Amino acid sequence: MRLNKNIRLVFLFLVMHSYTVIHAQDPIFSQFFASPLTVNPSLAGNGDANWRLVGIRRNQWISAGTDPLNTTSLSFDGKIYKNKYDEHNYIGGGLLFLQDNGLAGAFKSTSFNFALSSHISLDADDVQGLSAGIGGTYSNTIIDFSQLSFASQLSSSGFNRTLPTNEAYMSSIKPYYSAFAGITYTLRTETTNFDIGIAGYRFFRTAKSALQDANQFDPPRYNVHADFQTYLNDRLVFNANSMFVFENNINSYSVGVNFGNILGETGEDANPTILNTGLWYRQNEAVIPYIGLGVGNVLGGLSYDVNISNSKSSLGPLQTFEFSLILRSGNKSRSTIPCPWR
Repeated sequence: MRLNKNIRLVFLFLVMHSYTVIHAQDPIFSQFFASPLTVNPSLAGNGDANWRLVGIRRNQWISAGTDPLNTTSLSFDGKIYKNKYDEHNYIGGGLLFLQDNGLAGAFKSTSFNFALSSHISLDADDVQGLSAGIGGTYSNTIIDFSQLSFASQLSSSGFNRTLPTNEAYMSSIKPYYSAFAGITYTLRTETTNFDIGIAGYRFFRTAKSALQDANQFDPPRYNVHADFQTYLNDRLVFNANSMFVFENNINSYSVGVNFGNILGETGEDANPTILNTGLWYRQNEAVIPYIGLGVGNVLGGLSYDVNISNSKSSLGPLQTFEFSLILRSGNKSRSTIPCPWR
């Protein structure tokens, strides 16, 4: 029991360190393609359907016998207004809830995000389009020190949490607000879809420290992303995407491909049953196999991070599972190529 409590305390500092140095408040999902609002606010409402509801659950263990760090994401986005003279031009919007919960509730970080986007067709048939988006974030991190054990609380009978921790310099992190913006270019034909975009998050430097360190800030984060979809034959769809993340002095990228096997009925207005199998690579960190199934307007996906990093903690390698579930409106805005993230 004593060892487990000490591991929990060490894990807290690892979590805090990873947030302030690596990815700050924003988790980089393995299934980032299923989380458009954490990639670029201009993607709000740009799906094939008029609206979509997306849920993601990420469970990450640092070692056997420790509580996992659980990340929950729930987002809703869609088209708010369509130009009555040209429905290819529209205004989109979205809401995103993110929460990290670890150490059996001792660590909890929550953020609420909203985004607005505008899509403009660059030609009469919307073969080429341009989308721009802006948004804001409210973030709050809570650390319940009453659930943690410190060496100063060790007595002859074990850990006594009623004793002072003698860690007076530690305190809860103050809530903060931030802003983000992005732009995406789209090219769509009858057989091919292509998107490329750039977005920036946390334009304002925000203090985030439990140690009252005036020099500890969440740095800005910039994403560059691209997607490509095409038919290989009548029953096989090829999807590929990538995302490059630039944050402070730490840069990384994720690239991967997915093959969608159409199992059910096809047609211009049909949502076919499709089996997705894919593989992604995150730079120097993980190889990520993915499997998904789409039935009608519902799509589920499961991925597992195979850790390939050489810099493993003394507590053991990370183990990460992610599950995603997407529900879309039945009426599609246009006939498109089946894709697991639209």
